[in-house]
Amino acid sequence: MTLDVTLGEFLRSRRKASDPGSAPLPSSGLRRVRGLRREEIAQLAGVSVDYYARLEQGRQAAPSESVLTSIAAALDLDETERLHLFDLAHSPAPVRDAGGQAQSARPGLIRLMETLGTTPAVLHGRGTDVLAVNEAARAVITDFYAKPARDRNVARWFFLDEDSRRFDDWDNVAGDIIGVLRLDIGRYPSDPRLQSLVEEMKAKSPLFCEFWEKNRVAIDVPVHKVVQHPTAGTLEFEVEGVSPPSDRDQTLYIFMMKQGSPTEKAVERLVAEWRARPSAL
Repeated sequence: MTLDVTLGEFLRSRRKASDPGSAPLPSSGLRRVRGLRREEIAQLAGVSVDYYARLEQGRQAAPSESVLTSIAAALDLDETERLHLFDLAHSPAPVRDAGGQAQSARPGLIRLMETLGTTPAVLHGRGTDVLAVNEAARAVITDFYAKPARDRNVARWFFLDEDSRRFDDWDNVAGDIIGVLRLDIGRYPSDPRLQSLVEEMKAKSPLFCEFWEKNRVAIDVPVHKVVQHPTAGTLEFEVEGVSPPSDRDQTLYIFMMKQGSPTEKAVERLVAEWRARPSAL
């Protein structure tokens, strides 16, 4: 089964989301549809209309780096979208086949996680799989280790478990998760594990389908996140993602707290309670 993640689909979605008013083009009067027209993107990118149309229709071989750069500029793509564009255009290369193999957590990231004490941290792998989670994250966010191995996945948790609604800004966080998942599929279109995950989520969650169709791509960046914990109340974090330069497939997300803040004190209590549970002995 082939996923609907193609270069043409992505180009069409970004063109429809583009802002004609910000493009260096003469005014063309009333527009009946959103975004720039194909001929306008072609003009801005310096390619023929027929060539660009073939790209959107999937009838053109992979474009050159210079053409991709020009199209990215014409569509005013951000850095994450530009990365995804290049991934999609070059995806047939065999080196990008992940082979469907399960990942193992990098020892260096595990060691880093162990130094964080009561600061929650979650290690994401390809396709938003959870490769590792520390004690604080289990107490504050959710206990991924208590779930079956196949369910230790952030996308599954967010869209299939009401417990994820403890994030105040749920829609934006969910959008980030979908964006990261789309980037991974753009890089590894033949990975059966990723294909299976997306098809399963589409079948089980209409809300997932709604987010997926937006064609958003994203790399989760440092952001303020608020968690409404069922017993500790409102907890505020600044989240930082750390990835080894040589491995885009693993990111350690660290939920940082202000020193001496109510959140820090509440998390310390939650971790102490977690450690005191009979199951933790």
